[in-house]
Amino acid sequence: MSSNADFDRWLVMCRPGFEGDTAAEMVWRLGAAGVGGHARTRDGSGLLEVFPAHGDALAWLQADILEHHVFPRQICAVSAAVEDLPASDRLTPLLEGWQRPVAEALVETGEGDGHRELGKLTQRLTGPLKGLLQERGLWRPEDSAALRLHVILDTGTRAWIGAAPQRVSSPVPGGIPRLRRQGGAPSRSALKLDEALRYMVGEDRRYMDLRSGMMAVDLGAAPGGWTWVLRQWGLGVYAIDNGAMAPGLASDPDVVHIRADAFTFEPPRRVDWLVCDLVDKPARVVELMARWLRRGWADRALFNLKLPMRRRWQAVADAEQRFFRVLGPESSKFTLTFRHLYHDREEITAYATPTA
Repeated sequence: MSSNADFDRWLVMCRPGFEGDTAAEMVWRLGAAGVGGHARTRDGSGLLEVFPAHGDALAWLQADILEHHVFPRQICAVSAAVEDLPASDRLTPLLEGWQRPVAEALVETGEGDGHRELGKLTQRLTGPLKGLLQERGLWRPEDSAALRLHVILDTGTRAWIGAAPQRVSSPVPGGIPRLRRQGGAPSRSALKLDEALRYMVGEDRRYMDLRSGMMAVDLGAAPGGWTWVLRQWGLGVYAIDNGAMAPGLASDPDVVHIRADAFTFEPPRRVDWLVCDLVDKPARVVELMARWLRRGWADRALFNLKLPMRRRWQAVADAEQRFFRVLGPESSKFTLTFRHLYHDREEITAYATPTA
């Protein structure tokens, strides 16, 4: 069974339709690490297998060569899928020979059309999986160094079993956070900023970097989804948009609505945060963000980039190069990370923060 074999590949989950872009990123990262490799994709599945050219795939995950990845939602090291699993007991053959202690265990499936009916099955198997691990003395939830176990269903009778360091893979199935739109939020876009603050700024850092009394600029604010989230954290906001703001925000004394062009607006003072969710070409938006930071108008920037339909990974690489080119002599003062978040859909989120 695959649980006895060395891990020779990564199983990667992404948004369906982004398999090719994710493969391009993974192969690039293997090449940049001097490893090399190739990917095998299946369009629309939300799953792909990535094969490092040499070495154990788990060891490469532990070496953090995928730090700051963009398109993957979930990553683990696996070997070949286990076929012909009996419907009466799928877990016993999957765990045959498994001897690695684990701190967590997830049962997951892809997000593509062919996998949606498996969602309930993943839920039914999660408890029994943890029970089997406990029976075998392999359940170590208190061990921060132990691996996270992943069981990924491709069909009802075919699955991969693998593992990843806890710092590398996502602790939620499929890497998909279950966030609910909060009452009072004027638009769905609030979920995008909420997710970005959780997973890009970080659960701990956001309590330090978002504080009452800080000021932010929201470019392209109307009707106010991102402004609303910032107000929940106690920030005052300059909301820049020629469109109307939601009534609750329009009457908020800590929201200054300025009807102006986002690309020509200049702030009355330096602000702590610049956020932006403009519908425009990625090149224009990333250059705008870099100009603000180069001029010292904001301490940090969190923004979305609308991606083209093709060559999305190349578009990400181009955006990064353009950002630092415009920053010029200020480049060393900032780091830039990208992430294709669940609520982003056909876009990515970028976070530019002062270098530690």
